[in-house]
Amino acid sequence: MKFSNLLKNIQLQQLINLTLLIFLAYSNATLQTSLYMVVGLALFALVFEMLLNYYLDKKIFIPYSAIITAFGVILMVGWLAWYIPFVVIAIALLQKRFKIDSSHIFNPSNFAVVVAMALFYPKAAPIVGELGKNSFVILIVLALGALILYRVNRLTISLSFVLFYTLLEYLIIGSSDPMWHFDEFVVKFYSTSFIVYVIFMLTDPITTPDSRTKQILFAFVVALLAVLLDYFIGMHTRNLFIALFVTSILFLPLYRDMCRKTYLLLLLFTSIISCNILMQKAIYFSM
Repeated sequence: MKFSNLLKNIQLQQLINLTLLIFLAYSNATLQTSLYMVVGLALFALVFEMLLNYYLDKKIFIPYSAIITAFGVILMVGWLAWYIPFVVIAIALLQKRFKIDSSHIFNPSNFAVVVAMALFYPKAAPIVGELGKNSFVILIVLALGALILYRVNRLTISLSFVLFYTLLEYLIIGSSDPMWHFDEFVVKFYSTSFIVYVIFMLTDPITTPDSRTKQILFAFVVALLAVLLDYFIGMHTRNLFIALFVTSILFLPLYRDMCRKTYLLLLLFTSIISCNILMQKAIYFSM
């Protein structure tokens, strides 16, 4: 592949951006694992996906998306046992094989976070990692992220979500909780988890609608569910992932052709997993 073609590869650009976040976490001592583990998980995801592609699809190519999933797990999930990230990455990649209208349903990284909470809690939980004060790298990450989202026509989702999430948090939580402060709320915008969530997980071109109107509605529903979970259950990092997990299913009939029975089974599956996680006593790892 020519270098010019590589530069046009959206997944490669996403991988570069996530690599910068890995570097940022490492330089700020907020990377929960060693660089050896980072490389090991990336290679595992790469080989695992290549084997699936070869034996199931008879195709051979470099699946950048697999490494993106691995990096997403590294940046978003904290674990207390070495095997946990390998298992959740494998499951996240396997779920891509279940397709509706020739496309997978869930964003692999978000699905991996949900699986980690469902199967391994409390040995695995979402991470809230601080980005630190390296503003130059942060600006590069945001600029590259905005460029990628513009190219795949998903910038509307990110911008709409941030607007709706902030507004709804202020109207629903801020108006009812005297301890709520806007400054403390804005701090989460500078966390690794929030940046990865807004730029990479919320905007997956395969698992989100193409229509701009539906994108705005999609962002609103995710924001509303997240804020309602904050209000009724408590403000926890997991709420964002559950909100995206549920919304991905709610929106399926709007842009995918599928039978009613399959949709009801997916809705039941999502509801059971989400309720199971929400019934757990919430904790998170802060790096």
